[in-house]
Amino acid sequence: MENFYFALTEEFNRSGRIAVLGSGQAVVWHRLAIMSKDGDWILRETVAACARVLAVLGERGARYRSGAPLDVEWLAGGWSSHFEFFDDRGRRVRCDFFSRPPRLSPAEVEALFTDADEPPVVGVDALVRMKQSQRAKDYAVIGELARRLPAERELALTTDPDRILALAPLHSGSERPAARAGRTGDRLAVVRAVAEEVDELQRRDRERLEAYENAAEPYLAAVAKLDRDDLALPGGHRRLLDLAARLLPARPLEARS
Repeated sequence: MENFYFALTEEFNRSGRIAVLGSGQAVVWHRLAIMSKDGDWILRETVAACARVLAVLGERGARYRSGAPLDVEWLAGGWSSHFEFFDDRGRRVRCDFFSRPPRLSPAEVEALFTDADEPPVVGVDALVRMKQSQRAKDYAVIGELARRLPAERELALTTDPDRILALAPLHSGSERPAARAGRTGDRLAVVRAVAEEVDELQRRDRERLEAYENAAEPYLAAVAKLDRDDLALPGGHRRLLDLAARLLPARPLEARS
């Protein structure tokens, strides 16, 4: 069965690579899941890329969901944009876009668009780091993804205690606390070390998102007052740009320390 989100990625990129699949659909691409309920793309941070995506979505009758306007100014501030439409089989399609994925460097993001030899999908190492979120379910995925990496990198990133116990004695240079515990052979110590790491990663991601959620409250309240038809493209884009200019900070936000 054709994956609609893979086909949509091809459509976005027909005139040049501007959109790279991430999150759940990337996990599907890497064959660690059979489906994901929506599509997430890292978008090249250019006016042309935004215009291309808006045109493709507009042709499909898309409307905004709650989120920032798909515009370079807000993408650069770390905001994301959310859309939905129904395909020709009546299935709801949800599409999310952002350009500043957490825990990836600017150079890594730029490489997603310049390495034409790679498929337009986030690679395993980067995907693992993107999955270091506040959601508990992401950490089981991390463990499976990490198995696709070279052994030393798997040891650095995996959340699977059994893999750490197997790999740690073979890589004595790793200073990861869970790896140090793994070299003792104490499984309970490894489990505790991994739990502490995951808790810290979840805390950081939660604080990052809370900063954006708090700053977006006035804007999202205004968006919620609009009718669904008011959010349809292209008019919905102009309306959200107007609201964002008045109510949504464009600068990147810092989490509370």
